[in-house]
Amino acid sequence: MQKQWSYPASFEASLTHALESYKLSLQDSKALAKCVLALSDYFIHKPEDQTPWHETWAQVAYLCYYLPLNATRLRRIAAEAQARGFFRGLDEVIDFGAGLATASLVLSEVHPFKFRLIERAAEPQKIIETFFTQFKAEEWQRTFSAPKLKNPLKTLAVFSYSLTELSTLPEWALQCEALMLVEPSTQQDGRKLLELRQKLLAQGYHVWAPCTHEGPCPLLTQSKHDWCHDRVHFQAPAWFEKLEEQLPMKNRTLTMSYLLMRKTAPPKMTNLARVVGDHLEEKGKDRQLICRSPEREFLAWMHKTGLRQEIPRGALIETPEALQKVSNELRVQSEIKIVED
Repeated sequence: MQKQWSYPASFEASLTHALESYKLSLQDSKALAKCVLALSDYFIHKPEDQTPWHETWAQVAYLCYYLPLNATRLRRIAAEAQARGFFRGLDEVIDFGAGLATASLVLSEVHPFKFRLIERAAEPQKIIETFFTQFKAEEWQRTFSAPKLKNPLKTLAVFSYSLTELSTLPEWALQCEALMLVEPSTQQDGRKLLELRQKLLAQGYHVWAPCTHEGPCPLLTQSKHDWCHDRVHFQAPAWFEKLEEQLPMKNRTLTMSYLLMRKTAPPKMTNLARVVGDHLEEKGKDRQLICRSPEREFLAWMHKTGLRQEIPRGALIETPEALQKVSNELRVQSEIKIVED
């Protein structure tokens, strides 16, 4: 059974209140869909342009569509970070290219951070301060100039869907103890993130998630096409399902590529691997790609053994020592134990 994820429950009242200011409600499916389609068309025709925050339809589209979807993705990553102890010792977040503060809103639900948000547009700050009153930011910065780091050893720099605007991480971010990097799950963005992973490792950072090792990534070194991404099963509320009925795109699952990195090394993960591929049914066997070393490896359930198991993508598993290795396959002899999904 795949675990279902959604955005924080505290968002519902804020979304309702915000849409009332546009004389809309969460039940106005057709009107909301019109705004979402307008913003989607805008990005299709002007992919290099900045978000038109000054437009009412863009604000509505972000509130009713992009905020819930991105918050759901980020909630999955925040839960992973929490489980790994990634936030321990950190007390400040600098959220670069914050937009509607989605990453900060989600992080505020799991850890008592102080937040500084870097966002050029003024409209997102007004929306958040007016309707998401459960969230308090220490500061909003209007320029992309380097923020003054109060205590880099306790600072988490967050780049959520904002690296696409940059050729590399800014120098100030590399002074921070921790990095949370989230990108679209496209081949281009995903492989760019894998390349950045290698550079950050060389600069003294350690990977906390999703990787279970710090060697070269086999998806990057042994393939010209693969990239690492996770998938979240979205538990959409009824109003969102009604909205989607008016749209050509459906979101039963959500994908993203991400990295959690710190200058402090993570706890050792002995005999653990992460499932990074979907369940593949092939002739005579089922397979799933896993991450545990610089080798590109698959768990393989041979049909003749009678064993069948589908592991949720992104799950941490124990890897039995008795696995028989044939080429790039690890032949499963008994049910694999899932540590976390």
